[in-house]
Amino acid sequence: MKAAHVKNREFYKGKRVFVTGHTGFKGAWLTQVLHYLGAEAMGYALAPEEGCLYEKIDGDRLIENVTGDVRDYKALEAAIQRFQPEIVFHLAALALVKDCFDDPLKAYETNVMGTVNLMEALRNCKSVKSIVVVTTDKVYENKGDGAVYKEEDLLGGADPYATSKTCMEHVVRAYRKSYLQTGDTMVGVGTVRASNVLGGGDHVESRLIPSILSAVSRGGTVELRNPNQTRPWQSVLDALNGYLTVGRYLYENPKEYSEGWNIGPTTDGIRTVSWVFHKIKNTYDGLQAEAGSKFEVKESETLGLDIQKALTRFDWEPRLSCDRVVEQVTEYFMSQQKGENEHQICLRQISEFFEKE
Repeated sequence: MKAAHVKNREFYKGKRVFVTGHTGFKGAWLTQVLHYLGAEAMGYALAPEEGCLYEKIDGDRLIENVTGDVRDYKALEAAIQRFQPEIVFHLAALALVKDCFDDPLKAYETNVMGTVNLMEALRNCKSVKSIVVVTTDKVYENKGDGAVYKEEDLLGGADPYATSKTCMEHVVRAYRKSYLQTGDTMVGVGTVRASNVLGGGDHVESRLIPSILSAVSRGGTVELRNPNQTRPWQSVLDALNGYLTVGRYLYENPKEYSEGWNIGPTTDGIRTVSWVFHKIKNTYDGLQAEAGSKFEVKESETLGLDIQKALTRFDWEPRLSCDRVVEQVTEYFMSQQKGENEHQICLRQISEFFEKE
């Protein structure tokens, strides 16, 4: 039986973990997960946005917070040299497709040069043993034919978000081959190609779940840009457990596991936008949808990840069905509506995930 969550629970206790982008949505969840697991963590990121999850869980109590930009090499290097991490998770990015399309210069400066800055700082850090760089399922050359992509498939992309993330893959590979696994140096270096994660506490209105729940709150209608798009939907906790698993394997056997990994749901999680909407609508009778205006950037109608390599070579597997993932999101939202503290809601879901065998 797969038991990555149990092994991660044991492995990360006392480990020195450096996280970029810890004030973002996934970063905030990772902040609380690492605290729960007993890791000693430092986060380096832009100041949290007003009303974000990191602010609501009082993240500064859970992690040593350093406010900084990954485009600032000297500040990033100084934080790393001061902390001397063993394990690094790189989540900092300009992460929205539309934001990257509207400001491609910032997209490439942040996603590509931010990654270069991090890798350059880490190659001069003797304590580091494991580096996990989070990219995206959109790094694959998507032909729009419904294919489910494997790690060996061609990388590509046709917009600034996808191509900047693809460039990150090449930067990581170059640093691994040129500096981090040469001579006496053997650091585990991998990328994780993540799927669309769902979880409570997301406040970015342009994403699907926040837009639906905002409509629930105001009693309005939600705009669905692409109701027939298929995406691999996954619990934020399943995704983070996957990242932690990759970090653990890279630490313990850097030579064997330093490559790219798809971390997504099983085929059960490859669903349409419309399916997610109707799943939530079952809870909130009367919720209505209408066609929304599409972004200027063309988004592929189909996208899926093949996670067989991770299932075969790791002790990790997704623990939550797609139905359960959406149920957890609505449970989180209902607890919020009742006035429960977000830290406690997250802690309850994290505890259930990591303690349940």
